Amino acid sequence: MKLLLAFACLLAISAAQTTDYPYSAYLDPNGYFLLKWDVRSIPGDIEMQFVVNATGWVSLLIASEDGSYADVIFGGFNDATTYGYYADMHCSLLPGLSHTAPANDESPDLVFQNATYAAPYTTLTVKRSIYTGDKDDVAIRAGPLLLGWSFSNMDTSTVPHTNAGFATLALIPS
Repeated sequence: MKLLLAFACLLAISAAQTTDYPYSAYLDPNGYFLLKWDVRSIPGDIEMQFVVNATGWVSLLIASEDGSYADVIFGGFNDATTYGYYADMHCSLLPGLSHTAPANDESPDLVFQNATYAAPYTTLTVKRSIYTGDKDDVAIRAGPLLLGWSFSNMDTSTVPHTNAGFATLALIPS
């Protein structure tokens, strides 16, 4: 019985440990938006963690190769409900009337891992396939990708971003 209890405790401790990510980069010049990630070639997944100096929602946009549309990962941690939230979204990037606010994907392909808030950082962790086959998703390919980042100090998606920008980064190592 003692052995079983010791094994259960060890298993609980192992499950509570955070993932070490082999890759990380600040997406903004002021160090507010840190992206950490790991690419798992089998089964072809990428796990991403956003550590952002913000009290509200965080968002990462992955632009298509031709720059016409983007895959959007949106989420955060709501202090009032004590729950994390996330959405798999997409939007048009074309100028003019076709430029749209993000809309929910018909086929959500993100797997929510965790969301927390520990002052001053909101942390969101999600996983997805590198190539989902979903028309609303952008395949994560080798080479540089245009990434958009944004965040807000509010937990409602109707509030515009507090800060935003773009960065170019290769998520799949050479």
